[in-house]
Amino acid sequence: MNKISLKDLVTPTRVALIASPLLLLLGMGTSHAAGPAFGPDTCAQGYVWREAIPSDHVCVTPAVRQQTAYDNSQAASRRDPNGAYGSNTCIQGYVWREAFQGDAVCVTPDVRQQARSDNSQATARIAPSAPAFGPDTCVQGYVWREAIPSDHVCVTPAVRRQTAYDNSQAASRRDPNGAYGSNTCVSGYVWREAFQGDAVCVTPAVRQQTRRDNALAPSRIAQ
Repeated sequence: MNKISLKDLVTPTRVALIASPLLLLLGMGTSHAAGPAFGPDTCAQGYVWREAIPSDHVCVTPAVRQQTAYDNSQAASRRDPNGAYGSNTCIQGYVWREAFQGDAVCVTPDVRQQARSDNSQATARIAPSAPAFGPDTCVQGYVWREAIPSDHVCVTPAVRRQTAYDNSQAASRRDPNGAYGSNTCVSGYVWREAFQGDAVCVTPAVRQQTRRDNALAPSRIAQ
């Protein structure tokens, strides 16, 4: 089965299309040639990565991907910096997209509902015949966590996305003047401990999920 992947779409032409909301709304550039598989996040045929942020590999239709890129391009114009939530306050008629934890891009309510629907369908849209990756191949429905590139603990796609997001927020959650120097977490956060020496600061719930995933890791490897 051919699979639609997006690594081959990051070209000057694609960048130009994303930069032009008009072209996106007209639906141009939606026909994607099939490319090689991209590991555990390869989408089933007919779906592509959403990429609300670069690590957002929820599989959606090409039209939803285009809408996401357009909404990202319009984000600044839809905010009211004097509102109740500061710079993240949406102007009237818009709400936070919430495609991932912390996603405050302002979109219409129907787009937020679409994002929720796509998130709930994410696992079902992963290619069922993803290529094997040797002894670390995950059973169907699971993907590598990749807290670091060599982290091949098998987790749900949602946990993988959370891990990528926590990595992206690591610097903002540290208190360099704390008891553990630059590894000290700000109040409310704890070390993730996905692997020995992992001091990325996360919520206690995420650390508990990490411990559970580590404990279940052997059962999620394809036999």
